[in-house]
Amino acid sequence: MRIPTHRHEVENTSMTPMIDVIFQLLIFFVCASAGQTVESHLPTELAAGSVESAAPVVVERPFGEVWLRLKQRADDVTVVELNDREYSDEPSLRKTLLALAETTPEIPVILDIEGAVPLGDVVRVYDACQSAQFRKVSFATKPK
Repeated sequence: MRIPTHRHEVENTSMTPMIDVIFQLLIFFVCASAGQTVESHLPTELAAGSVESAAPVVVERPFGEVWLRLKQRADDVTVVELNDREYSDEPSLRKTLLALAETTPEIPVILDIEGAVPLGDVVRVYDACQSAQFRKVSFATKPK
């Protein structure tokens, strides 16, 4: 048997740079995914998409919905209107919401908020609805 004199030498390439790149990508994706904000703080579903119509939108209030309208008065006080009655203090609003939720907690509550109302007041009214144990709290949106 004859021993071949010509050998095919395989290049001795190092895998270290490729492994370094893989680990750098792994570290990047782990760090990038760790900083994401959880988006389930307010479990209220808003209508998706855009709806356009030529006719004016008429909001009907069928029986069984509670509409809370948040308005800003001229003296910068937020007023909550519930069934044509205005509440400017939070304890009386909470008491009314608790009484409503005790009888029928499945009634959907819809928050209709004017643009000038501070976000803190909106969150306080939303928290009052949640603490009253209403099952569905939604926000009213205006079409463009």
